[in-house]
Amino acid sequence: MSVRRIVADVGGTKSRFAISAGPGDLTEIRVYPTAGQTSFTDALAAYVRETGAGPAQSWCRDAHIAAAGPVDKGTVRLTNAAWSISADEVSECLGGVSVMLVNDLEAVGLLLPHLQPSDLAPIGGVVGATLVGSRIAVNVGTGFGAATAVRVRDATWAIAAGEAGHMSLAPSTAEEAAVLGFGRTVEDFLSGAGIGRLNTAGARAAEAGAAHERTAEAIFADAATDPVAARTVQMLSRLLGRVAGDLVLAMAAWDGAFLCGSVARAWLEVADIGAFRAAFEDKGAMRERMTHVPTFAIIAPEPALLGLTHAAPCAG
Repeated sequence: MSVRRIVADVGGTKSRFAISAGPGDLTEIRVYPTAGQTSFTDALAAYVRETGAGPAQSWCRDAHIAAAGPVDKGTVRLTNAAWSISADEVSECLGGVSVMLVNDLEAVGLLLPHLQPSDLAPIGGVVGATLVGSRIAVNVGTGFGAATAVRVRDATWAIAAGEAGHMSLAPSTAEEAAVLGFGRTVEDFLSGAGIGRLNTAGARAAEAGAAHERTAEAIFADAATDPVAARTVQMLSRLLGRVAGDLVLAMAAWDGAFLCGSVARAWLEVADIGAFRAAFEDKGAMRERMTHVPTFAIIAPEPALLGLTHAAPCAG
């Protein structure tokens, strides 16, 4: 029987597809705008046609789909797009192959135990030897998400994904209080759109001219020359460090926090690493412990698709 698998990473902005012959293997990678098709099954059908794969049941053992939203009884409705995806409908589209539907960060969580040093870029240093515990993936992109690879035994891991982007986030300094009034949740601030709103609110607070909203990409590009953009990057660095540290404490992720997502990767080029690590470690009685917890950016391409190649075969 064929061992090939269709894998897909479905986000609010882009949807990625590939074919895998085994752990770590990806071929026929295609990226589509999520808004470019009326439904996920339409996008999947277009992918199969474009790759010339033919009827899936003749070559495909199963399909693993990661989607940006909570999964309930084999269905997920994307948090930041109009699609609803059903495992049964996907299976029917593929001629009856088994289908597994997971949260997008669960897919990245599947990759965490398999990451190599070449897949990672350290974010700051750590003091002394690292601790032993779980690992957490923290995504900043169209939205914000997190998933934990829980160390059950030395070589056994269980993956737990939540909806961390919808946790409450309140200001902790006077500067933050002047800027963060437009939102309440982590994703309101730590996301592509959220960074644009942070910059707009910062410009208003500083009375620095017209407060028009800009993209995160434009803000990062101007951070070296625009004082408002520079302050936005510094505040983003502090907020991201604070939230990542909170997630480490909540999930005992002593093996480290692993950042991913298009916005996180772009932020890394201009990040205030000192502000990030200071906020990450500033955890009261746990401060000294947090100095031993490493932080990384995942630089391996397509981490969610790669994670899905490590998933166990679908039952049935």
